[in-house]
Amino acid sequence: MQKSVLLRALQQEIRRHDFSCFVDQPPSVAQGGKGVVVPGCPTCKKRINTMNQFVDHLAEDAMPALIEKLSTESKCEAIEKPGSQELHQAVIQ
Repeated sequence: MQKSVLLRALQQEIRRHDFSCFVDQPPSVAQGGKGVVVPGCPTCKKRINTMNQFVDHLAEDAMPALIEKLSTESKCEAIEKPGSQELHQAVIQ
């Protein structure tokens, strides 16, 4: 995988996450439910109270998941390339 593609994917993943607030246990009280607004990452619905915890969330949760996804996609691309029949057979076995 090219470094520029990897960098772009990492940047997009970081931008998806936000240190903000989200409604836990919807619907919210304003909607007649018992949900409360909590600080954290709305994308992951993970409670986070400090900026250090948010940075840890990116480093320990978001980035490893993205790297695993990209490595799986890279393996699939190698299998799909013409002339990589031997690699495909090795992966299957």
